[in-house]
Amino acid sequence: MKNFLSKQRQAGFYSIRFKSSAGRLTTAQLLTIHELAEKFGAGFIHLTSRQEVAIPFVRQETLTEIEKICAANDLEISPLGRIMKIVTACQGKAICPSGIIDSPAIAREIERRQGGRELPNKITCSVTGCPNNCMKVNYNDIGIKGAVEPHFVADNCIYCGGCAKICPVGAIEVNKQTWTINRNKCINCGRCVKICKKAALRGAIGYKIYLAGEILPQFIDSEENVYKIIDATLNYFAEHANPRERLSKMFERLGSQNLTQILLSDKILPK
Repeated sequence: MKNFLSKQRQAGFYSIRFKSSAGRLTTAQLLTIHELAEKFGAGFIHLTSRQEVAIPFVRQETLTEIEKICAANDLEISPLGRIMKIVTACQGKAICPSGIIDSPAIAREIERRQGGRELPNKITCSVTGCPNNCMKVNYNDIGIKGAVEPHFVADNCIYCGGCAKICPVGAIEVNKQTWTINRNKCINCGRCVKICKKAALRGAIGYKIYLAGEILPQFIDSEENVYKIIDATLNYFAEHANPRERLSKMFERLGSQNLTQILLSDKILPK
């Protein structure tokens, strides 16, 4: 039986959390939460770091009635424990001018595939639309960041140097007849592609993946491979982690080479 009540310091009181859909709740859902907080809580809510809405000061005996109201109003209670936590996301390319990928859609698909899965310890996951990294994906167990890989089209280039000037990390060098990029320095922001008026730079849309705060060096050009990387990581974690061991601690103990080899041999990661 899943636990939905988080103990408080105050004896007899609990906090209950409600899921958002990649950070989004409808106004109808918010009204339901308002009614629940007034009837069963202390008349206020708390916004958690995982884009959930929590109602403190709930009594355990009211959980059944709260569940009935939630079921009738399309509102889902977040379970607690050693599970795949709710996946957080920024607004992504549908709304944010800097967005490269559809962060909420990817978060919802990860949630559909792995949300609530029981594991040796909790796993946090976040999706951010671009290198601005508003969702701090490197501070999660698993992070997905939108990325652009620039490709040079020499026939179109007039070597104006605009792309080099706008690059925030100085990865591009332009001389009179040469254009070079340092792929190790490039942060895949796509600003160089946006500024080029001659189509001398074309951007491939893709993803950068973080596992336990460490970025995989490969540029992932397939959304399906993003899900495969997450599936393989959780499977490996479920099989090899000790009880209550976090993903980062498992990598400290075992290293990440075996997981990387699985991803390479299954052709999920490019060599």
